Amino acid sequence: MKIGRNDPCHCGSGQKYKKCCCAKDDAARSAELAAQAAARAAAAAAAEAAAADSDGAESQGSAAPKAAARPAPSAPIKPKSHSPASAVVRRRASV
Repeated sequence: MKIGRNDPCHCGSGQKYKKCCCAKDDAARSAELAAQAAARAAAAAAAEAAAADSDGAESQGSAAPKAAARPAPSAPIKPKSHSPASAVVRRRASV
Protein backbone atom coordinates (compact mmCIF):
# COMPACT_ATOMS: atom_id res chain seq x y z
CA MET A 1 0.00 0.00 0.00
CA LYS A 2 1.37 3.40 -0.99
CA ILE A 3 1.52 6.14 1.62
CA GLY A 4 -0.08 9.44 0.66
CA ARG A 5 1.68 12.78 1.07
CA ASN A 6 -0.92 14.01 3.57
CA ASP A 7 -1.02 10.78 5.59
CA PRO A 8 0.81 10.57 8.93
CA CYS A 9 4.49 9.71 8.45
CA HIS A 10 5.47 6.05 8.69
CA CYS A 11 8.30 6.86 11.12
CA GLY A 12 5.83 7.75 13.88
CA SER A 13 6.78 11.41 14.28
CA GLY A 14 3.16 12.55 14.08
CA GLN A 15 3.88 14.92 11.17
CA LYS A 16 2.51 14.61 7.68
CA TYR A 17 4.62 12.41 5.40
CA LYS A 18 5.36 15.31 3.02
CA LYS A 19 6.85 17.37 5.88
CA CYS A 20 8.87 14.54 7.43
CA CYS A 21 10.37 11.65 5.43
CA CYS A 22 9.13 12.31 1.88
CA ALA A 23 12.34 14.02 0.70
CA LYS A 24 14.56 11.27 2.15
CA ASP A 25 12.45 8.52 0.59
CA ASP A 26 12.45 10.30 -2.79
CA ALA A 27 16.25 10.69 -2.69
CA ALA A 28 16.69 7.01 -1.85
CA ARG A 29 14.37 6.00 -4.69
CA SER A 30 16.19 8.27 -7.15
CA ALA A 31 19.55 6.78 -6.15
CA GLU A 32 18.13 3.27 -6.61
CA LEU A 33 16.81 4.13 -10.08
CA ALA A 34 20.13 5.74 -11.07
CA ALA A 35 22.02 2.61 -9.99
CA GLN A 36 19.67 0.42 -12.03
CA ALA A 37 20.10 2.67 -15.09
CA ALA A 38 23.89 2.57 -14.73
CA ALA A 39 23.82 -1.22 -14.50
CA ARG A 40 21.65 -1.45 -17.63
CA ALA A 41 23.99 0.93 -19.50
CA ALA A 42 27.04 -1.11 -18.48
CA ALA A 43 25.37 -4.34 -19.59
CA ALA A 44 24.41 -2.79 -22.94
CA ALA A 45 27.96 -1.51 -23.47
CA ALA A 46 29.37 -4.95 -22.67
CA ALA A 47 26.94 -6.60 -25.09
CA GLU A 48 27.84 -4.08 -27.79
CA ALA A 49 31.56 -4.66 -27.24
CA ALA A 50 31.03 -8.42 -27.43
CA ALA A 51 29.09 -8.02 -30.66
CA ALA A 52 31.82 -5.81 -32.11
CA ASP A 53 34.47 -8.38 -31.14
CA SER A 54 32.55 -11.19 -32.83
CA ASP A 55 32.10 -9.07 -35.98
CA GLY A 56 35.82 -8.30 -36.02
CA ALA A 57 36.74 -11.97 -35.72
CA GLU A 58 34.56 -12.88 -38.72
CA SER A 59 35.96 -10.23 -41.07
CA GLN A 60 39.60 -10.84 -40.00
CA GLY A 61 41.62 -7.84 -41.02
CA SER A 62 39.04 -5.65 -42.64
CA ALA A 63 40.39 -2.35 -41.32
CA ALA A 64 38.20 -0.14 -43.50
CA PRO A 65 36.05 2.20 -41.39
CA LYS A 66 32.30 1.85 -41.72
CA ALA A 67 30.56 4.47 -43.85
CA ALA A 68 28.58 7.17 -42.07
CA ALA A 69 24.83 6.76 -42.10
CA ARG A 70 24.30 10.19 -43.68
CA PRO A 71 26.66 12.02 -46.02
CA ALA A 72 27.75 15.51 -45.03
CA PRO A 73 25.69 18.29 -46.67
CA SER A 74 27.42 20.07 -49.51
CA ALA A 75 26.40 23.53 -48.33
CA PRO A 76 25.58 24.76 -44.84
CA ILE A 77 21.89 25.02 -44.09
CA LYS A 78 20.80 28.53 -43.21
CA PRO A 79 17.99 29.09 -40.73
CA LYS A 80 14.95 30.83 -42.15
CA SER A 81 14.79 34.47 -41.23
CA HIS A 82 11.46 36.10 -40.72
CA SER A 83 11.10 39.58 -42.04
CA PRO A 84 9.19 42.13 -39.98
CA ALA A 85 6.91 42.82 -42.96
CA SER A 86 5.56 39.27 -42.90
CA ALA A 87 4.85 39.29 -39.17
CA VAL A 88 1.33 39.86 -38.01
CA VAL A 89 1.17 43.05 -35.97
CA ARG A 90 -1.54 43.33 -33.36
CA ARG A 91 -2.13 46.56 -31.56
CA ARG A 92 -3.95 47.00 -28.34
CA ALA A 93 -7.15 48.94 -28.70
CA SER A 94 -6.91 52.32 -27.09
CA VAL A 95 -9.00 52.63 -24.02
